[in-house]
Order: sequence, then structure tokens, then C-alpha cells
Amino acid sequence: MTSDAKSLYGAADVRYVAAYQPEASPARMQVALAIADTAWRPLDRERLTVLDIGCGRGVTACLLAAANPGWDVIGLDLQPVHIAEAREVAAEAGLANARFIEADVTELDEDRATRVLPEIDVVICYGVWTWVPDNVRDGIVRLLRHRLKPGGIAFFGYNAMPAWGDTLLLQRVLDEAARGVVGSETARANAALDVLEKLRDAGARYLPTKTVLDQIIAKGRKAPAYMVHEWLTSFWRPAYHADLAKALVGARMEYGGCARPATSMPALQLDDAQQAMLAEAPAGFDRETLNDMFLARRFRTDIFVRGRQAGGWRMLPEIRLALAAAPDEVKLEIPTAQGEATLPDAQVAALVGALAEGPKRIGDLARLPECADLSPLDLAVMLVESGVANPVWRDAPDDAATKQRLLACNKALLRHFGTEATAISAPLGAAVPMLGTALPLSASDLSVVTALQDGVPPDPARIAAHLMGPDEGPQEMARAEEGIARVMRRHMPAWRAMGLV
Repeated sequence: MTSDAKSLYGAADVRYVAAYQPEASPARMQVALAIADTAWRPLDRERLTVLDIGCGRGVTACLLAAANPGWDVIGLDLQPVHIAEAREVAAEAGLANARFIEADVTELDEDRATRVLPEIDVVICYGVWTWVPDNVRDGIVRLLRHRLKPGGIAFFGYNAMPAWGDTLLLQRVLDEAARGVVGSETARANAALDVLEKLRDAGARYLPTKTVLDQIIAKGRKAPAYMVHEWLTSFWRPAYHADLAKALVGARMEYGGCARPATSMPALQLDDAQQAMLAEAPAGFDRETLNDMFLARRFRTDIFVRGRQAGGWRMLPEIRLALAAAPDEVKLEIPTAQGEATLPDAQVAALVGALAEGPKRIGDLARLPECADLSPLDLAVMLVESGVANPVWRDAPDDAATKQRLLACNKALLRHFGTEATAISAPLGAAVPMLGTALPLSASDLSVVTALQDGVPPDPARIAAHLMGPDEGPQEMARAEEGIARVMRRHMPAWRAMGLV
């Protein structure tokens, strides 16, 4: 095994932050690709094979496996401590369709990759590309070339240039400040942050803005493991979209679209002069890189396709959407460079009213009289990107085995990650078979869902007593009941409609 790969994060027992990544949902990726006019039509939606490269502690992989019992979900990670914990969570949750492999992608040539992995439909590579050396990047491309099916998709989440240009010196400072520190990774992380604070207070000229610095310092103090994985590697560097796209040509892949479409749509995010510049891009200038010159997009979420097919817009009318919150709690807004984009009240009321009756095809929503001037593309962007609606993958199952599977997964996630997730505000999630993915939830909200799935009546006082225990004081219990009531008021109608509770 290469020395670079072996020393990716310093100590092999440093666990990365456990969190669910909602953009990694194949259902959401299908909608995002369709918005970009890329058609992705898996041959069998109930028999996908999903590979999570750099799966960490297995949260996303376990949730996808729990939501889709017919899928084969594989997590791949270099760190044995990650794989051991992910296997333990999957075993506790009874997820026989989730498996985790300790492997170094630099060693996976074609023969070994074929022995270890089946052909893959969907690859997730979130938070990996800009944190690994070139030989690991080469290994990822090689793996995609040999194991990703024709027509398969790969999702990359990475720190992007030029927006991350202001952190190049910062990362160097942190890495060098920690390099000579003897002790635990927490000690190294805190020593690096001490130096950064002193530089900030002394008015160092070439650091990011105070707002960015304060966010990095606050998160680093709460989660030293985040500091180690995010910053304390000498080969860390953000990437230009054009360079990633060029590298993936080696896997015969093309750019399909952004997993967060609204963040990059010129009509939403650029003014007239910027849109004109984009339309008149110099020959050979990468369009996405030029777009990034105008956007404050520090983290890109790109979907690449091995054999891109156009025609995604034609798929949009058939995609079903489900309401994501109680009708009276809906807020249909998308942040743009010019302010919040929304729809007239009459259109919002018509759309929410229709979705409150149950999942609806986008084409049917476009035929509502109030929405005559909205295309399926308009509706997909506004409803999904605002978080008002979620794409539906299948009809909601209603059987005891499914309910037990979801409950077991939730309990395992809370046992392993609940306290940590609460301390650092990391999102966990609840698997929803109807969506083919999970709803991102805080640990406290997931506890409410788990209590309801476990048979506790939908009464805030009963749930609070179940979660808090008999020794809590009356003020703590009252605050818990108030918070639970607020969560249930906002989410219970949608949770029930999705078959979650």
C-alpha cells in the first residue's frame, strides 16, 4: 500500500464526522439530471448497486440500504476504524444488503476490482476528491472505468475553485502549525487553531474573511476529527470543475448536471451582464468554470454519467413528487443572487393543495389552471429545490417487515451517533422507502420518529416522557414537550403520507 494512501489522515483511528448526505440520493440525482436535460433511466429501480467511495462511518450507505431492501449498497473506505463501525451499525440494523470493504483504491487494478466489486449503477464520492493525493484520484478514475456500468452515474462533492482560493494559505498554516505537535489528534487540531486565531487577531493580510475564519474555528473546536480530515493533510487542494471533468474522461464519463441545480442556474443566480458573458464564453473556456467565476459556490455537487443521453426534460412530467411538510408550514422560496425567488400566492396554494392530497406527477401539477404559465421544468426546480416536495421513488410499502427494518436502523444510528451528532449539529436521517432515500433529520428529530415507530402514541407529553426519562425536572420536560410539539406540527402530516410513521 502506498505511503501517501496510508497516511491520508495521520492517525488511522481518527473517525470522521458521521453525517447523512441527502444529495447522494439516486431519486434526487435523477431529478437534478433531468433538470439539466440529462436522462438517467436505470433498467431496474429495485435492483440498483450503489458504491459509496470514502463511506466514512457508513451513515449514508446504511440509510440507502434500509430504504431499499432490493439494492446492494457497498461502502468502501481506507480506514479500518470506519469499516469496523459501519459493519457494526449495519449488523445491529439487520441490513444484510449493506456491506463495507476496507480497501485502498490505489491497489484496485482491473483484476482485483472485478474480484472485489460487482458492476455498479451509482457511485457516491462525497468529500473525497479534494482531500486525497493524485494516486488516489487516479485509482478512483480507474475503478469507475472498470466497474461503473454504461449509463451509470457518479456523484462528486468537492471543495471547488475559485471560491476556495482564499483558503489555500489557511490550509498551509494549519498543516504546518500542527506538524510538530506531539500528542493526540485533538491536541494537534487545537494547536493549529490557536495559531490561526493569533494570525487573525494580529491582522494577517492573506486569510479569508472573519466570517469564514470564525466558522472554521468554531467547527474545528467542536469536532477535532473534522479538523484532521478537512485540513491537516499536505496534499489537500480544491479543484476546478474543468480539471475533474478532464480526469473523468479517463473513465469515459461526461458531466451530467449539478445535484443542487438552483445554485448554478444562470437565470436564477446571474444578472444580465453575467449571463451575457456566459453566453459569449471564449472558445475552449469551460462553461462551468466561467459560471463559478460569478457564484459564491465553495462546494460543488457534480453528477457525471458514463454515456450521457439527452432528453431529461421529457422525463420531468412523469416524475412524482410528495409534500415534504405540513401544508400550513410550507415556504416555497429559493435563495438567489438577487433575493428570494418564489411564486404567486395563488400558485403556491394550488400546488400545496394538490400535493396535500398525495403524491402527484409534475405533469399533472403543470395542468392545474393556476399553473398554466409554469412548465414541468419550472415546477421541478421550484418545488424540489425549495424543499417543498421530495421526488418519489416507489409507492410506500405498508408491511411489518419494512417497519421493523426502519425502526432497527434508526435505533442503531442513534445508539452509535446520536450524542455526537447533537454535540456538533451533524445531520442524521430516517430512511423512507417511498423516497428511496432518507430524510435528513437532527438526532433529536430522529428520536421523535423512532419513538413513534416504536409505538409511543403521537402525544408530545408521552414522547417526551419516553425520551427524557423520569428524573428530568419539570422545566426540562416542558421544553422537550414544546420542541416535540413544534416538530410534529410541522412534519407529522408528511411523515404519515410517506409511510415513515
